[in-house]
Amino acid sequence: MSLQRFGRRPLVGFAAQSSSLTTRLFSVSTAFRNAPVSTPGTTPKKPHTIDPRWLTMTKRRIGRCMMFGLKPPQIQEAGEILQQIARDWRELIAGSEGYLTDETRRGLFQQSVAWGEMPMTYPDKVTVYHKLVHDPTSPDAPRHGFYLHAMIVSEARQRPAARVSEDLVIYDYKAIKKAELPPFVMEQFKSTWDLQEKAKRYWQERILDIETRVRTLETESWDREDAVEDTGSAKQ
Repeated sequence: MSLQRFGRRPLVGFAAQSSSLTTRLFSVSTAFRNAPVSTPGTTPKKPHTIDPRWLTMTKRRIGRCMMFGLKPPQIQEAGEILQQIARDWRELIAGSEGYLTDETRRGLFQQSVAWGEMPMTYPDKVTVYHKLVHDPTSPDAPRHGFYLHAMIVSEARQRPAARVSEDLVIYDYKAIKKAELPPFVMEQFKSTWDLQEKAKRYWQERILDIETRVRTLETESWDREDAVEDTGSAKQ
């Protein structure tokens, strides 16, 4: 019995519980939009996404407020928002879609781009995250394999550079047929799915919080009826 994989790079392998279980990995590069959907038999759901330019636009909105003129408490608030974005930008982008971003879960971290068919060039670096597509407890979830989505993040531009879909199936070569996922694998998938859902809710709430705080800065500076730009010494 083996794990067949169709994707950009190996993600997981399951150790044999007995001598009769062997694992073989087959890797074929597959772009997300061309990903196979016939195996294991359930079409992956379209992933939730935020605007890829959200980070850039949020920083520009804050910059506009600061250029217009802010009071000291507002300047402090703007600085705290920018610090949060600088610290948590990967989680805000990937975590809000259910990707687990801690160092024990990520596929690659700040990997240098040297060559290849990637929408970025040296000296950019990429970070890669993977997530399960289906809830393992769902009756529609595949039982003979599973789907993964991968997000390839550009470190330089702080946005998704590419998305990949990975289609994996368990195959028993002795019986010459597909095999069901082992119970211990299903338990790990259930735990992982719960963590993904918690991460999605948490970071989506952080995004809404940032949006609210930025909008407050806007309505207290340039986007109010009696707004007057602070031109400094030029107004004298």
